[in-house]
Amino acid sequence: MINNSEINNLLNGLSERLNTTPEQLRANLEKGNLDSVVSKMSSGQAKRLQKILDNPEQSEKILNSPQAQAIIKKLMG
Repeated sequence: MINNSEINNLLNGLSERLNTTPEQLRANLEKGNLDSVVSKMSSGQAKRLQKILDNPEQSEKILNSPQAQAIIKKLMG
């Protein structure tokens, strides 16, 4: 299971890559606002994310993974 420190490390790494703050990234993710996240990705990253989101089976598989469930649980409080 992913702990708070690991989630913070993940948010820090992602925010650095997306040129935003960890707090802004967390707030956008908690609100379900992926547009602001996607807009800061390279076109290749955005296309890969869109490909996953366009495939319900793949999205469900990823969202049901233990790692994703742990992140979702931590983000949702």
